[in-house]
Amino acid sequence: MKQSNWPIVAALAGAALLVGTLAHAKINTERGNIVSTDWDKMEMQLKDPKGRTGTWKVQRDATVTFTDKKSDFPNPKLTDLRPPMYIHFKFMAGTNVIQNIDVREVGFEPSKGGPGVQQDATITNLDANVGHVEVKLSTGIKTFKVDPKNQLKAFKQGQNVTIMIETRNGEEFVTVIKPRR
Repeated sequence: MKQSNWPIVAALAGAALLVGTLAHAKINTERGNIVSTDWDKMEMQLKDPKGRTGTWKVQRDATVTFTDKKSDFPNPKLTDLRPPMYIHFKFMAGTNVIQNIDVREVGFEPSKGGPGVQQDATITNLDANVGHVEVKLSTGIKTFKVDPKNQLKAFKQGQNVTIMIETRNGEEFVTVIKPRR
């Protein structure tokens, strides 16, 4: 063999070894209830069946399926996930990064918008880049973080909306914003 072919042979052997290692990597399965999600950090807080809470990283391209209430989530995506959903998830051993999520129990009635408190409001100010919205409620003006924040792009100041407010670890978030008719 020519001396100039050795780097190519070495690269191919290394690639074959890597592919072989990944093919034999162990996929683990766990389960738990969603406590909170943070899609800016690509993390979920989950409570396992023993009551322990932990934070898990989630792949940006993780697959999401719904076993429960499948017809309510025809195009499932990460932003559909929220407390108190009970999920089974898969991750590669040693990485603890979730790759696959199956929602076994939704835990609320999706047609009603999700868990939390629904209120009518008027947007007094918003920042779609930061993910904050200031709204006028019947009880006064209040500012909330919005998760996912990209839903703010469809709204403007002065618009009448219906919002869903969830409490996560003692902090209130708006998880759904819909135009009010």
